[in-house]
Amino acid sequence: MRFDVVLALYQQQFAGLGYGLRWTSDDSQFSKLGEFRIDTRFSNYGFFNNQLLTSVGGQVSADGKRNDGATFAFWNITNDGVKLDHTKTIWTEDITGNGQQVTFSSIIDNGDGTFLTAMVQSAFHQTGTGDGSSIGDVKYPDSVWVAKMDKDLNVLKVYRDDRISYAAGQYRSQVLHEVFKTNDGTVYVFSNAFNTATTRKAGALRINKGAEEFDKDYYFDIQTPADGYKFRRVWYITDSKFLLEIYNEKNINTMTVGHQFAIVDMASKKFTWLSGIPTKNLITSGTETGGVPMYADGILYLPITQFGQDAAIYQVNPETGVATKGISIKGVTEIRTLGKLNR
Repeated sequence: MRFDVVLALYQQQFAGLGYGLRWTSDDSQFSKLGEFRIDTRFSNYGFFNNQLLTSVGGQVSADGKRNDGATFAFWNITNDGVKLDHTKTIWTEDITGNGQQVTFSSIIDNGDGTFLTAMVQSAFHQTGTGDGSSIGDVKYPDSVWVAKMDKDLNVLKVYRDDRISYAAGQYRSQVLHEVFKTNDGTVYVFSNAFNTATTRKAGALRINKGAEEFDKDYYFDIQTPADGYKFRRVWYITDSKFLLEIYNEKNINTMTVGHQFAIVDMASKKFTWLSGIPTKNLITSGTETGGVPMYADGILYLPITQFGQDAAIYQVNPETGVATKGISIKGVTEIRTLGKLNR
């Protein structure tokens, strides 16, 4: 039995670096498939049509007259490693009719040759050295847009609403995913209301399976039960449950850390703070974008490092939000990511 793993390193304004690994049950060891370099940079990524898909906004045309390009790179995962299939740049000005460029965030495979991706509209960001850019000044911070696109990057449908802000968290120039599909095909669109100009609260809408618009009867205000805090990152657990990484402070920027956690049941609109973990001021892990959790066999596994201690993995009951400290790894300061290889 064989499993392939793809890892890519976010490099801020520089080209992205990555490598592929293979594990086989015959020798129970990982072997290296090869390295790859994302020369177009990337601030967004996901899997679509059995390919790794990356994108970055703010790209400049060959003649230097436009900087509203979004470049997508399609990567094949083959027996010989991760290989670039092709890249394509689309020009994003006025996709939604508002005369602004678009930065894409999240990639959700619909399983029918199309995918969903959130759009952050902004003014044309200063590109500086020409290495690209992401989000400029946001003129419409009180609205959200999601595009349905095909494999040729044609925009087939635009979902729009004004009950939440745009669906993208931000860490430096990286956009953090806020669109997810659950087991039953429902798509939840989160917004952490990151932009300081928005009057909307951090919350979520949903697109029901096969629907051509947002569910007009569904809105979940997440910020209020979170005591006024906004969330930084979102991870899908199971059914309609998600884990939220919540900012430590109420006045946030791209470098503000999030060391508070909660579970939200999106169907019932239930918010539950995690208990049994260290207080936010004692957590040192996940300051940047590490600390990625894993769900398996009814348990959520969350890596946390407490100040002055070794990295540990907490086992969380998704129904109650109660966490119990599990194993620690001696001499390790942070566990960046957890994963499971299923036989």
